Amino acid sequence: MLVVIAIISVLSMGISMLNMKDSSQAAYSAQQSLITAFYEARVAALQKQTDVRVIIYRGPDRPRRLRQVGVIYRSKGREDMELGWVALNDGFIMPQNVFFVPPEADFDKFVKAGKDVESGEIFKSTFNNGYTGAYEVVNIGTFPSRQPESLTEGSGDWYSYKFSGDGLSLNPGAHVMLAMGRMDADGTYIIDNPYSQVGFVIRLLGHTIPFSGYDEMEETISK
Repeated sequence: MLVVIAIISVLSMGISMLNMKDSSQAAYSAQQSLITAFYEARVAALQKQTDVRVIIYRGPDRPRRLRQVGVIYRSKGREDMELGWVALNDGFIMPQNVFFVPPEADFDKFVKAGKDVESGEIFKSTFNNGYTGAYEVVNIGTFPSRQPESLTEGSGDWYSYKFSGDGLSLNPGAHVMLAMGRMDADGTYIIDNPYSQVGFVIRLLGHTIPFSGYDEMEETISK
C-alpha cells in the first residue's frame, strides 16, 4: 500500500510539473509574440516612414480583452496626404489565460489579485509617455482592416504603444507586462501567482529587452 501511494504521489508531482511547464510556456510564447509585434512595428515605421502603433484590446468583448494584439500604421497617399490607419497584419490573440497587465489606473477594472497575493506583487504595464505626449488609449473603427480607418486618441477600446516615422519609440522606458490568470464570472482576471509574470522594456530606439525573471523585475521596476 505504501509503495502504491508513493508511486501515485510521484506521478501526481510529475503531472503538476508538466502543467506548470505548459503554463510557463504559454506565457513565454505570448511574450515572444508581443516582442515580435513591436519589432514588426518598428520595421514598418522605418520602411514606410510613418507612425505605427502596437495596439492591445481593452474593450467589452471578454475573450479578446487584454489578449488581442495588432499593429496599425498611418497610411498616406500622394503628397503625404493622410488617408487613415491600416492593419499591418491580422495580429494575434495570446494563449488562453495569458493577458496584458493593464496600467495602475485601469488595473482594478480588469484584474484583481488572488487570495494570497498582494497587488504590489503584480507589476503593471506602463507607457512612460510624459514628454512625448503619445496617447496610451485610442479607438479604431475596425481591426484588422486593409482599408484606411479613422482613429481617435485619448479614449477607446485599445491600448497603444507608438513609434514615430523614424522608428523611435514614443514610449521609451515603458514596461510591457504579461501575466497568467483565470477569469471569473464577472469577466475579471484573477492572478494567483505573480511569479508567473513575464515582460519587457521598450528602449528609445524601439528595441525591446525582456526581463529574465521575477527577481530582475522586482529590482528594476521597484526602484
